[in-house]
Amino acid sequence: MPRQDAQGRWISDDGLQYWDGNAWRPVGAQAPQRRGISAVPAVLIGCGFALVIVLLLGIGLTVFMFNSADFQRGFCNGYTNGDANLTCPFHPSP
Repeated sequence: MPRQDAQGRWISDDGLQYWDGNAWRPVGAQAPQRRGISAVPAVLIGCGFALVIVLLLGIGLTVFMFNSADFQRGFCNGYTNGDANLTCPFHPSP
């Protein structure tokens, strides 16, 4: 049957462990206290994943921009609307 020592801790029957309220710990050498789990690796992985998504979206939109005739026409109409001397970068002047 467990008994209490002078410090008020419950000691196991074999006398090698004490109860700290959560788990049995060795009586001799004290185990170092566990620190909280760091969230830094998870944050870095999340940021890396978000960066990859942003890069893929940027590349996809760039490809769409250069391959879509409707987008090019709309861009050129807006770009050259204010100044007749401007030429659209999608349609170089001959």
